[in-house]
Amino acid sequence: MNVKTSIATWIAASLLWSSVGWAGQTGDWQLSMLHEPSPAQLKTEERGRVFIYDRLNDTDVELAMNTQFDRLERMMFVRTQQTTQGNEVETADDDCD
Repeated sequence: MNVKTSIATWIAASLLWSSVGWAGQTGDWQLSMLHEPSPAQLKTEERGRVFIYDRLNDTDVELAMNTQFDRLERMMFVRTQQTTQGNEVETADDDCD
């Protein structure tokens, strides 16, 4: 195995591991931004930035609606996950196709 092949293999493995790590944390960083925004996040929202929250649970969205009154106009929720009576999760149809 030559040096170029070794480097290419190392880069490919690094990218694979980083994407796997981010996939597991998808909801966590969104929930942090939603419930515990940083000062920088609040400042960007004050300047007019709208953040789109994707695939959050309906209970998290409802909690945000009840506790984050000052920020609601800068939030958009898409593909909200709803738990049915059979404890199955289904995505709400938001008509954003």
